[in-house]
Amino acid sequence: MNRRAPELALLTGLLLSLPVGAFALWATGDVTRSLLTGVALLYPFAVYAVYHDDEPTTVLPPRAVAGAGTLAGAVLLADAAAGADASAGDPAGAAVLRGLFLGLLVAAPAWAYAVTYAPRRRLRDGRAYLLAGGVAGAALLLAGLAVGTPFGAAAALVTWVGGALAARVAGFRAADAARIGAVGAGVVFGSAVLLASLLLGAVSPAAVLSAAALALAPAVYYGLTVETASFE
Repeated sequence: MNRRAPELALLTGLLLSLPVGAFALWATGDVTRSLLTGVALLYPFAVYAVYHDDEPTTVLPPRAVAGAGTLAGAVLLADAAAGADASAGDPAGAAVLRGLFLGLLVAAPAWAYAVTYAPRRRLRDGRAYLLAGGVAGAALLLAGLAVGTPFGAAAALVTWVGGALAARVAGFRAADAARIGAVGAGVVFGSAVLLASLLLGAVSPAAVLSAAALALAPAVYYGLTVETASFE
């Protein structure tokens, strides 16, 4: 343990998030909001602990962290699906996509930690992560457009950026020209989706956010990697 006491920070986060989350669940009975409250309290302390610990895997094994994140995401998805009520304007498809987005939002940091700190021999080819993220994100985007909810595009954005960053950690390095080209392609595809929705008279939050997700995903990835790429 160094002078910054990262383990103490992690313990503080747990001591804050668990009682507050449990009390919120007891007081409101709302699983999703209670879990999100607990996670929002825990994650800043966990990030601090990981950043300042020379060997965070001794306290936070990557597989255990990934499993905990997956479990939390699954709980959010299940709660959203169970609470769907078409008569109240919340059909099952929209509820599932909302749950997927919230689940991904909670699980993605845990998965990112697991990929970053897992032994390199256990990681797949970086292109596999990139392909999986691309296909899954496209499916979520199309599902959101079909159902008419912006949560599909939001989940797609998280999936695309997460898959691309995981591929980078696993060793895949896209050339500068390819990354710049992806930014341009994202703008073109996003503009095409927005123009098509205008021409068809089907402008909706789902269409607008889908266009934004297509434009933002490669731009966010480029922004997160451009500074380090020049030194590699």
